[in-house]
Amino acid sequence: MSDTHAVAEACAICESALDRELLRISEPDRFERHLGIARDGYVRTWVECSSCGAATNVHAPGNRSRLDSLAAGYYEVDFAGSSIGEKFAKVMALPAEKSDNAQRVARIHAFMDGWLSSSQRGLRVLDIGAGTGVFLARFLEEAEEDVWTATAVEPDAIAAEHLRSLRRFAVIEGLFSGSLGLLDFDLVTLNKVVEHVADPVGLVKEAASALRNPAGILYVEVPDKLTVYHRPSTDNILGALHFHLYDPVSIAVLLSRAGLATLRIDRIFDPSGKITVAAFATQPAAIERMAATRAPE
Repeated sequence: MSDTHAVAEACAICESALDRELLRISEPDRFERHLGIARDGYVRTWVECSSCGAATNVHAPGNRSRLDSLAAGYYEVDFAGSSIGEKFAKVMALPAEKSDNAQRVARIHAFMDGWLSSSQRGLRVLDIGAGTGVFLARFLEEAEEDVWTATAVEPDAIAAEHLRSLRRFAVIEGLFSGSLGLLDFDLVTLNKVVEHVADPVGLVKEAASALRNPAGILYVEVPDKLTVYHRPSTDNILGALHFHLYDPVSIAVLLSRAGLATLRIDRIFDPSGKITVAAFATQPAAIERMAATRAPE
């Protein structure tokens, strides 16, 4: 790939070459306009990896570093003209058949019910990048009483304050890392978070360090690369803040490079119109244990 306006990069998931331009965008999005990035001469491209198939968002020199300054103030732009509390209430009020979040919760509960022993109680869930809190709030509502307790990690100060106001789960304000000492969770979730980081393999490795050994489950949900072909270029999924888009192959590569064993990958067409890839993974030791206990006599 060659372009005088763009900075060529290797794929952050598998380190192979980025070699096929999927989409060229010539208008800055609302986050870029907020930062004063001009329309004149603007170009940004989504470029596909020749090996794993993930797509990378390639920016003009300097623009990516300017966008990084929004990391601690994302919601000031995203919820301009409304409040995070209003967004929370609106999503929570949606009927299940029209709610991406309700279907996500049902999907995860169904998987965990099949993975765990029916007698297990005192289970713990950690949601990294909890945002508005709709996932954890609904997850706890749908859980059997006293079976699950929850912890949210959220770096945005506005969102963290909102999460604390819900009084439904523990809240840790800050970026997630292994240094937080969060351990022994039966379920760790990364809901539409991995696409926001430059080093997805590193993040998934650190998230996996919080799993209960050997059988904790990591759930990862990311935007699907199909968005390039089926949504307008102005769609938020194709916006400047996202680093990568995935498909079932590239999410499997990501999980493998992070040292995890993939259990299931789904391609989902959400009620909102979003196209999503979702995966369940665990430590390889859990696979070995289950294979041994279920081996034929």
